[in-house]
Amino acid sequence: MPLTWSKGKRPVFVGAGQTLNRRYSGRSVASLANEAALMAIADAGLKPKDIDGLSSWPNPAHQVARNVAGYDRLDVRAMMDFIPLENVRWYNQNEIPPAGSAGMVISAALALGTGACNYALVFRCGHHPPGLRYQGISARQAPGNAGFALTYGHGVGGAGQAHHFQRYLDKFGAKREEMYTGYIQSANHNAQLNDSAVWKGRTITLDDYMNARLIAYPMSVFDNDMPVDGVKCVVMTTEDRAKGTPHPGGYFAGMAMNQWQLLKGGIIQPLEAIYEAEAVMAKNLYESGGLHPEDVDLIHVYDGFSPMVWNHLEIFGFCKIGEAHEWTQGGTIALNGPHPVNTSGGNLGDGRVHGMTHVYETAVQMMGTAGPRQLKNLHVAICETGPFGNGSSFLCTKD
Repeated sequence: MPLTWSKGKRPVFVGAGQTLNRRYSGRSVASLANEAALMAIADAGLKPKDIDGLSSWPNPAHQVARNVAGYDRLDVRAMMDFIPLENVRWYNQNEIPPAGSAGMVISAALALGTGACNYALVFRCGHHPPGLRYQGISARQAPGNAGFALTYGHGVGGAGQAHHFQRYLDKFGAKREEMYTGYIQSANHNAQLNDSAVWKGRTITLDDYMNARLIAYPMSVFDNDMPVDGVKCVVMTTEDRAKGTPHPGGYFAGMAMNQWQLLKGGIIQPLEAIYEAEAVMAKNLYESGGLHPEDVDLIHVYDGFSPMVWNHLEIFGFCKIGEAHEWTQGGTIALNGPHPVNTSGGNLGDGRVHGMTHVYETAVQMMGTAGPRQLKNLHVAICETGPFGNGSSFLCTKD
């Protein structure tokens, strides 16, 4: 059943703000949060006192995190300290990734639609402590299933994705170099048009990609996103209030989340099990929005690891199962192509802010404020954030 809203209460994006994404920036979370939040609020034509709702996913989500508010964790209490808010009527903290970055937006949309708040600030922080490996594991024990995974270097980050990528290459006759020409090259190009992107100013060539340091075969360092310091924020309100803001855009049309229990298959699930489980979210999303793949003009899908892009393009019905490695070739997903994908550069171009890159870019594209990346004739966007089994997604429309 399509999602419905009371008259004038459709949630919509009205502002966006971000800092530079940089490796070991040397800046505090407080400084980054203050800059991005105030930028987003001003972009919406509002004042901090107007914000009465907050939505965050504060969990740092990496092995070396201290999980300390204001250090590597940006929660609602910290944001209340970092900007001069006067009356927060509603707030939400998603402490587990099933809500993820898109989930923060979904929570805010529901709060706005029901009148729990009038103007919601949605935010996410990326932070990587200097001198530490992002997925370093200090534990001296590997209990339960971890004994069959962590002791062999699996179960963390891209190691599990490498199994899925290898299976995809073997099953569908794909080649590693097709990942470069079918996604990495496009993400890197889009990053050159994005001032915040950690990869701006550095071009990745096919030779770079094919000869790069391997993390877990067949995935190299360029198939894994780069941890960065940075904060991204969006401001949302309802359709009736948005009429008084400079550039509203991105009206909510549908939303869906993954279901953990549907992902079957043991410690590292087979590729086929992933497709089966993710198809449920895709079906729920399109039914919620009353839309179909052919209606979508802008595609944002999570790319913490490059193979996920091909998987999600197939799962969401933009091409048939096993065809993404061919479908993405020849500029199909480029900014000026018929099916632009991850126009900011995604995680692999902009930096790892856990899918908030996709949320931010969806907002600015729909508001018409994406600068040199701005798409023309944009009507419907899809935004999916999070890895298999614990992601979330929404659809939004220009009008």
